[in-house]
Amino acid sequence: MTKNIRRLLVLSIFFLPYISTAQIKKIGVPFITNYNPKTYKAASENWDVLQDSKGMMFFANHFGIMQFDGVRWSIVTQPDNKSMVRSLAIDKKDKIYVGAQGDFGYVVQLCNGQYKYTSLVNLLPASARNFGDVLHTVIRKDEVIFFSIERIFIYKNNKIKVLKSQVNFDEFFEVGQQIYVSDNTKGLQKLEKDVLVPIQNSEQFVGMKIRKIFETKNGLLLLTQKNGLFSYKDNLLKPFVTEADYLLKQNQITTGVLLSDGYFGIGTRQTGLVVLDGEGQLIQHINKQMGLQNEYVTNLKTDKEGNLWVTLKEGISVIQISSPLSRILDTSNSETKIYCSQIYQDKLYIATDNGLFWLDWQAYKTGKRENAHFQHISGMSENVWNIGVFGNALLAFEKNGIFEINGASAKLLAKIDGAWQGVIIPNHPDLLLVGGYTGLYLLKKINNVWVYQHKIKGFEESSRIIVTDAAGNIWIAHGYKGIYKLKFNETYDSVSNLTFYNQADGFPSSLFLNTFKINNQILFGTTKGVYKQDVTSNKMVPDPVFRKYLGMENHIRLLKADHQNNIWYVSGENTGKINQKKQGNLHLEELPFRKLRYLYIPGFENIQTTAGGDVFFGTQDGLIHYNSTKRKTYQTKYKSIISEVKCIFPKDSLLFSSRYDVLPTNVESPHETLSPVLSYSNNSLHFSFAALCYDEADATKYEYWLEGFEPKWSDWSLQTEKEYTNLPENEYVFHVRAKNIYDVVSEEAVFRFEISPPWYRTSWAYILYLTLFAVLIYTIITYQKNVAERKRSQLIINQEKELLFTRAEFNEQKLLLEKENLEATINLKNAKVASNTVNLIHLNEILLSIKELITEIKKEKDPAVNLNILTKINRIIDHELQGDQHWNEFEEIFNQLHDNFMQRLKTSFPELTPRDMRLCAYLRMNFNTKEIAPLLGISVRGVEDTRYRIRKKLKLSSEANITEFILNF
Repeated sequence: MTKNIRRLLVLSIFFLPYISTAQIKKIGVPFITNYNPKTYKAASENWDVLQDSKGMMFFANHFGIMQFDGVRWSIVTQPDNKSMVRSLAIDKKDKIYVGAQGDFGYVVQLCNGQYKYTSLVNLLPASARNFGDVLHTVIRKDEVIFFSIERIFIYKNNKIKVLKSQVNFDEFFEVGQQIYVSDNTKGLQKLEKDVLVPIQNSEQFVGMKIRKIFETKNGLLLLTQKNGLFSYKDNLLKPFVTEADYLLKQNQITTGVLLSDGYFGIGTRQTGLVVLDGEGQLIQHINKQMGLQNEYVTNLKTDKEGNLWVTLKEGISVIQISSPLSRILDTSNSETKIYCSQIYQDKLYIATDNGLFWLDWQAYKTGKRENAHFQHISGMSENVWNIGVFGNALLAFEKNGIFEINGASAKLLAKIDGAWQGVIIPNHPDLLLVGGYTGLYLLKKINNVWVYQHKIKGFEESSRIIVTDAAGNIWIAHGYKGIYKLKFNETYDSVSNLTFYNQADGFPSSLFLNTFKINNQILFGTTKGVYKQDVTSNKMVPDPVFRKYLGMENHIRLLKADHQNNIWYVSGENTGKINQKKQGNLHLEELPFRKLRYLYIPGFENIQTTAGGDVFFGTQDGLIHYNSTKRKTYQTKYKSIISEVKCIFPKDSLLFSSRYDVLPTNVESPHETLSPVLSYSNNSLHFSFAALCYDEADATKYEYWLEGFEPKWSDWSLQTEKEYTNLPENEYVFHVRAKNIYDVVSEEAVFRFEISPPWYRTSWAYILYLTLFAVLIYTIITYQKNVAERKRSQLIINQEKELLFTRAEFNEQKLLLEKENLEATINLKNAKVASNTVNLIHLNEILLSIKELITEIKKEKDPAVNLNILTKINRIIDHELQGDQHWNEFEEIFNQLHDNFMQRLKTSFPELTPRDMRLCAYLRMNFNTKEIAPLLGISVRGVEDTRYRIRKKLKLSSEANITEFILNF
């Protein structure tokens, strides 16, 4: 991009201004979408069409009222007598008034989507109920008019007034605010205050078979069935001559519609649609050969988007008359791929995969298409890749070589192994460089004729894309290798210098590279934006201007400047134009070309412009023409709708649908909002949705969101259905919205519903659960109490048993102890008895000894002997008083009775003497001092002295009782 272009470029998104009416192009045939009976699955005949406030299309079909939402077709209702529907009208509240065969009435949509038909025939007297087809239904202020050839019915305030003809009516016309009726006997009449009043000289209209009347600035324009057009002004009726009289008079006019700028669309019985301007010039003739699926047109209506809906005897067609794009077709056209186009000497040439064709461009664009046909240029039946004007010659580059075209003939200039294109070598207008399949070729103009010279040596690559710069360099793009820059020698027979550029030199990839020349600057199209060569580093860098406005994410497939210095481009799948405005600013214009997405031949994108402003796009679908002066609105608001909602488990069960007779129609109020509450068993739902936008409806994308289940909107997709399964209990809102090919987002549609919890999660279930839980808790508590009581009782019993057992055991031990004590006592007593017996024996022995000694004293008289005997007796008595032997026996028995008292005491107090030990033993036996004195053989005083000494040895205080100490030891 040059510095001048940079200074001029202030790019912004460009939207065309809103046009409320539709004007059809004269050049080319508008895009047509055909819907045949197999598509909409109803009767072939359609008689009328209308659009409601939401944008929904309705058709008067032989099977009933048919609806189309841009995705799905369906019959939505039928008259009570199941007859065909012939006419439709709709009021501001979307109440549809219906004219049928022998019936008429109105239709309203209920909250469940169903359309309910109500017949008004019961308001008629019995004598007026015999009538045929109601051919027209018209709403005027507060009344509705139903027209049949037998009668006219005026419905107002729930009453019907009937107007009857003497013979029969012929046709009915709504012209502005006036109603006209043609009568077979009275001619043309006007309806005024519910009375038919003949216009002046009305008889002149008898037998004319008027089929449509338009109000124009020059009076009324009358369309007759077989006699063409007439104008009527100031009571003067005269023929209105047009360029299409030969078509209209021979093919029977059936209907008409007023288009913008005074254009008239005229439907015929045998030759499709004819469009005239206000002067009667032929603008379009669209018949079966031009893409209309049937020649018999029954009605014509335009929608909010400016499309023309054509109801046919067989099928329905939509003609996009508001589009600035049209197809260059003729009666002999066949499907072909267009690689290039060129206007030369008032002829349009197209290079195709089937050869080269031409037609008379001047005749074609002025509407004289019957004499303008594409004609094949003989000798060229292979792929023709390119055509171009070089000097005063038109050259074609074909698989078999290079051809010069003269009118309808071709002359081979050079037979080579495939030629792609040619360019003039800079500063050498007489030298033509041709890129071929396997290198480069040179042609030279000699005597004003291009003559083949030779193949250029040093370069053998395929050279499909060639541009030249001001320095004489040749730039060649190879789609799978990279970019070559060549320099030739002075004789132009060989390459003197070659430089190769690929990803290593700065390109984002070596694949799919292109080169273009824009304003004398070499630019490169890559998979990641537009690049140029940096003059300092020779590296390839992003072009800052194109980077700013075309970005760096799209594959730049084409850049081309036109005669007005606009830049055309193909970026990714989008085609656009950078055009200069009066203020010097440049704007990006892309929306008019969205229809071209996916139509180009990949790698062979072609845009051809002319000085006159014609733009041609070569596509896989033929040649497409663009008219820059035609304007279309691309910001038209539209709505998304939810077509159908059904539960899919355990079996299909419709909740909302407009399909005929699939749901009850006894809903009380059609204005209620449907918000169904579903059982948990119906927690799997299927939604069908659509967008009420009919321009490339198949390319409309959708996003949806189930509020209450999903956190956000889905991604955009072409999907028109969505299914949810196993939804938990909750309140939900399903949202859906659409985005058409012009990136206009629709108003969203919503459907509210609620899924109830399963019975085991309902409020009553939870109350039951709480009750059961309380009962359970009570039962558990009661059970625990009973268990605790039983345990306590058992514990008491066990304790009592244990006590009894303990007592028994104690008693047993006591008895055993008593037994042992008794035995010990017996043993002790036996021991005492034995000891006493021994002592008694021993005492008796002593006494006998003493008795014998006493006897001796009696015998002996000698005192000395007696003294001796007495001394001996005394010694015996002293020895017995010592009692050591008796004491030992006593000590043994005492220790047994008193837990080894003597041993423990001796161990604790070793300084105690045997006499001390005896005294302690007598004290433990609780003997007093007087009782102890004779046992020790001492006086009472001696006993007290001994107790004193023992107290000191036991280290007792003066306050301590020695007897208590001995007893407790």
